[in-house]
Amino acid sequence: MQKTKPGTESGNVFVFILLGIVLFAALSFTVARGMRSGTTHAMTSQKAALAAADILDYAQRTERALDRLRRKGISENDISFEQTIDAGYDAHAQPDANKIFYLEGGGLVWKNPPSDANDGSAWLFTGRTCIADIGTGATGCDSDTTANEELLAVLPNIDPTVCAEIDQRLGISTIPADSGGGASGVKYIGVFADGTEIILPGGPFNAACFSRGGLYHFYSVLLAR
Repeated sequence: MQKTKPGTESGNVFVFILLGIVLFAALSFTVARGMRSGTTHAMTSQKAALAAADILDYAQRTERALDRLRRKGISENDISFEQTIDAGYDAHAQPDANKIFYLEGGGLVWKNPPSDANDGSAWLFTGRTCIADIGTGATGCDSDTTANEELLAVLPNIDPTVCAEIDQRLGISTIPADSGGGASGVKYIGVFADGTEIILPGGPFNAACFSRGGLYHFYSVLLAR
């Protein structure tokens, strides 16, 4: 009977041990990657929830600041969104007491959107978009030659996960698609005029995140007209 050489037997044991180490390392890597993937997904959902809450809270605080000015007897046409961060609202020259973002006025602090909630676009305030049946305007209010457009706060180009979370919090089951013209990009400087109309299935909604042309946008009615 031929005996196995001691060196050969030791070599075989070493090979098996090495193979076991490689297999264990591969298994550990696979498990760790799966755990990281699950954690990333959970964090993404959590971040979307926080961003949605932040966006809705800021829209509500803006509406309350506007209400404070209105209770002081300031006309809607004399309300100003001028501040030192985002230009384009200063053409509407008004005293500080009429300005949403001034301590003497509405006392609201300008706030950028939450990180990664959208493409970095700033909040927009416009008086050139109507929502049919929210105020006095009916379908076609964007071209009825009547200044019945709403005063809107708009946050453009939102992440779809954040958009879905916003709608869920508003009681809207799925992201509605706009069949109108979307939100106007014209900044409010005291003038309401025909521009665009947002038409959403299941509406009208005082606030909603909607899709249009593959992009997602949020609006909130600050003043229905």
